[in-house]
Amino acid sequence: MNCPHCGHDNIDGIDACEDCGQSLTALHEPSSALERSITQHSVQVLAPKKPVTVPATASVQDAVNEMVQHRIGCLLVEHDGKIIGIFTERDVLNRVLPHRAALEGPVSECMTASPETISLTDSIAYAMHAMSVGGYRHLPIAGAGGEAAGIISARDLLRFLSIRFADIRDQS
Repeated sequence: MNCPHCGHDNIDGIDACEDCGQSLTALHEPSSALERSITQHSVQVLAPKKPVTVPATASVQDAVNEMVQHRIGCLLVEHDGKIIGIFTERDVLNRVLPHRAALEGPVSECMTASPETISLTDSIAYAMHAMSVGGYRHLPIAGAGGEAAGIISARDLLRFLSIRFADIRDQS
């Protein structure tokens, strides 16, 4: 959605222009109950899970062991209490398995650095758009200081949509 004030191309579903800060809420009224639901609810309603984190200096083997132990598909990599990367199953398949010696190296060498993050107050529509455009299955939630505050997955979004869609169908 282009801002009528400055012309900046913003993603659909955000409330204010990312460039000039002008309100965009009056420009587009959601056309369905489901669309209203994802634009009006923040990711906080998804009850984001507490992320499993490892320091950047942890070995890849230790990171993989953490993922197996917690039965999760990703973990966040931190340095000085801030998110600096995400380490996922895809990273294991694409970066570690072809080079088995990487298991002994630091996770910081195999992680996806500087992952896109969202805040707890961002809309579900914003999170869905970010995941769709970036091809992500997991999206870290960062606190005001860049610390790991949570993580959401495509499964969390699917669960929310399934419940909302069922609620809307029942109301018809």
